[in-house]
Amino acid sequence: MDKTFRPRVIRATLLLAAAALCAAPEAWAKVSWPDLGKPAASIGGGESDAAVIVGIERYAFVSPVKGAGDNARAWYDYLTKTRGLKPANIRLLLESDGTVEEIRQAAVESAVRAAQGGTLWFVFIGHGAPGQDAKDGVLVGVDAQQKAASLYARSLPRGEVLRLLGSTKASQVNVVIDACFSGRTEAGALVEGLQPLVLAALTPPQDARFVVLTAAKGNQFAGPLPGAKRPAFSYLLLGALRGWADSDHDGKVTAGEIFSFADEALRATLRGREQTPELTGKTAAVFGTSAGEAGPDLSVLAKESAGRSTAEMFQISELPTVPAVSAPEALASDADTADWRDLDVDALEKYDAAIAFDKGEASAEDKAARWLALAQSSPQFADKANRRAEEWKKFSEAKKAAEEARARRAEARDKDWSKLRRLLSLSVIPDKDKKRWAMMFVQAYGRTSEDNPFLSELAPLLPAGTVPPEALKSAPVKGRSGIVWVPIPGGTFMMGSNDDGTEKPVHMVTVPSFQLSKTEVTLGQYKECVGAGACTPTNASCTVFGAATLSQFMQDELPVVCINQDQAQAFARWAGGRLPSEAEWEYAARGGGKDWKYPWGNEALTCDHAVTDVAGDGCGRNVPWPPCSKRDVTVHGVCDMAGNVYEWVEDLFHDTYSGAPSNAGAWTTSGSSTMIRGGVWRYGASKATTTHREGMSSGDSRVGFRIAR
Repeated sequence: MDKTFRPRVIRATLLLAAAALCAAPEAWAKVSWPDLGKPAASIGGGESDAAVIVGIERYAFVSPVKGAGDNARAWYDYLTKTRGLKPANIRLLLESDGTVEEIRQAAVESAVRAAQGGTLWFVFIGHGAPGQDAKDGVLVGVDAQQKAASLYARSLPRGEVLRLLGSTKASQVNVVIDACFSGRTEAGALVEGLQPLVLAALTPPQDARFVVLTAAKGNQFAGPLPGAKRPAFSYLLLGALRGWADSDHDGKVTAGEIFSFADEALRATLRGREQTPELTGKTAAVFGTSAGEAGPDLSVLAKESAGRSTAEMFQISELPTVPAVSAPEALASDADTADWRDLDVDALEKYDAAIAFDKGEASAEDKAARWLALAQSSPQFADKANRRAEEWKKFSEAKKAAEEARARRAEARDKDWSKLRRLLSLSVIPDKDKKRWAMMFVQAYGRTSEDNPFLSELAPLLPAGTVPPEALKSAPVKGRSGIVWVPIPGGTFMMGSNDDGTEKPVHMVTVPSFQLSKTEVTLGQYKECVGAGACTPTNASCTVFGAATLSQFMQDELPVVCINQDQAQAFARWAGGRLPSEAEWEYAARGGGKDWKYPWGNEALTCDHAVTDVAGDGCGRNVPWPPCSKRDVTVHGVCDMAGNVYEWVEDLFHDTYSGAPSNAGAWTTSGSSTMIRGGVWRYGASKATTTHREGMSSGDSRVGFRIAR
């Protein structure tokens, strides 16, 4: 740390408001935010102050930050007319003035102009991005191009700004940085190819004059006020200084009061966007003197903001950083063999075997154990063996941490996709918002089918070339009779539950990647198979439940029913597939093996989700519904895995999972009857869970199927 950042006794405040103007969506209607264009009443106190205000709205090569100029001018008026700063002591850098050189020079000059006992102000409103090491943020200059090299060459690191300001003799330093450190904008990445890094927690300055108040976490999207085209956080901070945050009416505005006011205002008015301010430092530090202005009624603003904007309805979850992990470098056979007569041949053979084992495919834990065993049995190699064991131990721990981070990212991805998928299906959402959200998702979760299995559904919303052709090879494709095949990435999960005896014991199953039909097979599709001579007709005398008649089930757009497992298998073969195994079915229903009660998560079952008896049989229709009529869609895009009709799987029914295979293959020996999975139109939540299982001897009007391959 620079020596100017050593702790001092002088009280001071640094307000770091990283408001993250990443997204600048437009609202459907105006919200009556107070106009800050007219300066507040004069209070004085700024005669010894100096300031730098940077407002960059129109960048030369990257997207604009709407309203940045208006906020910067309002800050200038506050400092000069309300606080009384001398115009000679304040630098206002707008638009083309906002280059790295101009900002740096203005910071140096202002640090000198601020006098002992005065306050040094630094306000930046524009774009930001994560630093190259993800440990610092950068303030993007007006002329930065859409190339990573240019971005970092034409941007000013936050740490450098703090060092420059820290050289001042001023007793107080107030810094407002209204920028997004995630490197994303409304259209996606600020710079094409810039990795969507999650900014590490910024190191707070150690100078006792600084209090750090950040408007949003490093991966969050902050942005405009709901219903207004101006950056939210710098607006709220300025309002706070005018008196809105003086909650105890003592005429002083502390850092804690500013933080609480901004946090409360954001929580009350934002919709569909997480923006969490963070405060580091002394909450009691006085930031400024109140100008006595009464703040707006947040209850009114919250009511006006409700339902006004769709653009802010989707945001990326907070994502963990996946650490890079490298295995220890290969060992060479480096035993000291200068005098073979003194060698312990037995020990040398063990050492040689340990090196061979080290180069093999064993786990890091087993390799560490092998070296520890050598250290105990052969003292002359103990030092080398213990060092190598420690290397493998550290690698194992790092690998485990990386795997856990990847798992958390995948969980966040699937959670985000579950919401985004529903939003993309709504006709009331503007196309521009859908396209922006699609780009946000790709920037956060990658452009390979392994990292982001939803690329094929996002591709139509993305600019040409965004998704590599090879990533679309695993896209859903139409097969025979219009069957839509959805890829299900493989994985390992804990199958079953402790809720019912037939679902026990919970056991680990590894599922290879496979494909599953998006929908239950319809009667119209089944008729094609009958017409081709590969399938037999449905059972015209099958049991009908409820008030419905068989004819009500026999509609081409509805799932086919009144067939047995053999008939379902015959259709599967004709369509180029097979019935899924019970393990495959449950793994897919649980969105890749998640600990979810239903395909959409753990939210209670309603007729908005699935066709059940919650509002009467078939949600009041007494029959199934056409496929994909409800919100019951898995994270991979498979419909109706809870409710509508039961589904045949390949397995036979067993009372418990004792003896079940662990490789996701069908269990077809010694069963008491054939197996069905999934809920049904005639029953409710208890049979619609992802783990519920039943046996059945023949088909009826409750049972259909889907196919796999």
